[in-house]
Amino acid sequence: MFLDTANTERIEKALQSGIFQGITTNPTLLLKERENREQKVEELFTKDIPFLFIQAVGSTFNELYEDAHRIYSLAAEGKKIGVKISLDQTGLSVISKLKQENPDYTILGTAIYSADQAILGALAQCDYLAPYVNRMSTHGIDPYDAIEKTRAFIDSRNLNTKIMGASFKNSQQVIQALTSGAHTATIPYDIYVQMIDKEIALSAIDVFNQHGYELRGS
Repeated sequence: MFLDTANTERIEKALQSGIFQGITTNPTLLLKERENREQKVEELFTKDIPFLFIQAVGSTFNELYEDAHRIYSLAAEGKKIGVKISLDQTGLSVISKLKQENPDYTILGTAIYSADQAILGALAQCDYLAPYVNRMSTHGIDPYDAIEKTRAFIDSRNLNTKIMGASFKNSQQVIQALTSGAHTATIPYDIYVQMIDKEIALSAIDVFNQHGYELRGS
């Protein structure tokens, strides 16, 4: 699992769980923190983050390509960084160019709304693909069917690409994405809390603790 946020406090809390492989961010999340991107990345790298994904920005090939290189240059010694690139014609061209230059560059193809779009990303050698589950549902597109078809394509050709479900509004969407074939998912902090801190479970835990304290005192 990945955590989708740029909030340092939430990252520190979530990483204590030991289940997160890394952090994903985007310009919207970074803007919420009201910090310069480079400064924020430097701050995040002071934390024990296994992997950090940053979104490249640009409306032309050169803008997107140059920003991707700027992001890769931000990696501190011993730290792992990946670039998120939106999958349109420009993004696909940039991804192919980057992979030709260095197959070890880690790339997450984003803004995916269909299986055919994802398949092209897999053929371009994206390491991860991020189908936007809730946004697809909102537009009348079945995200789970798209995930199933993409996973079938990846598996049938033994590609190394992994599906990272994204854009969730509730924990059930996360579970359905994973059971439909997504290898992993990137989730906001509030959904992580939804998934683990169930009210009925917390009530039972409180009772166990209360009884345990009583036993200690007897």
